[in-house]
Amino acid sequence: MLGVIVFLASFLFLFISTLLFPGVPPGSLLVDFFGNSETNILLAGISGDLLVSALINGLCWSVIVTVVYLFWKGPDKKKKDIPVWVPGYAKSHNSRD
Repeated sequence: MLGVIVFLASFLFLFISTLLFPGVPPGSLLVDFFGNSETNILLAGISGDLLVSALINGLCWSVIVTVVYLFWKGPDKKKKDIPVWVPGYAKSHNSRD
């Protein structure tokens, strides 16, 4: 659950930072490579190419940040209790009567 929060927080941060500083790779490189010079789409005063670049940067870098966070956090160390049936031990709380 905490990994999802890290992903969403890093996505929003990187999306907004790309809108403020448009030259951040890999989004700007991919948009320039596949760019279509005939499109003049504006959404809320922001060009469509910049929005696509921000989405690409947000997704790519957020996946990297989340994977690094999950690797750093490590596996869950909680002990998991498994109910065990012991035959012939009638006073056990999990024995079959």
